[in-house]
Amino acid sequence: MNLSLKIVKSEDLLNLRSKILRNNLDPNLCRFPSDTDIKSFHVGAFSGNTLVGGVSVMKNKCKKKKLTNCYQLRGLFVDKEFQYNGIGKTIVNFVENQLKDIGVNYLWMNARESAVLFYLKLNYSNSKISYVINEIGLHYLMYKKL
Repeated sequence: MNLSLKIVKSEDLLNLRSKILRNNLDPNLCRFPSDTDIKSFHVGAFSGNTLVGGVSVMKNKCKKKKLTNCYQLRGLFVDKEFQYNGIGKTIVNFVENQLKDIGVNYLWMNARESAVLFYLKLNYSNSKISYVINEIGLHYLMYKKL
């Protein structure tokens, strides 16, 4: 597969974010509060001109664990038709490299229970701090020193 990664606008991700992560909830209800912050950025993964995956990345303190100079990974998704092709890993590696280039120390996320193994394989640590996010389910705070 010929995959390209690009920095995109958060609006470009809303339809697939809704479809993959929120059971086709109105895309306008799938916005993150920090989507438009100046230090946030969004990555789209494209097969040709078709968006097949994406993620949002925000400068956000990790309140449940003391991580200095950190960013949060939010809403990582890969279209179901394209999953298990390494696209998620490629997106995360791209984000990590972008953050290393600007001197960020840590990347963290609230990982769905079903995604914990995915992040462990990418050398993230599971803090064992867990909580339920409304209507989505059990999540674990995971992080990685970059």
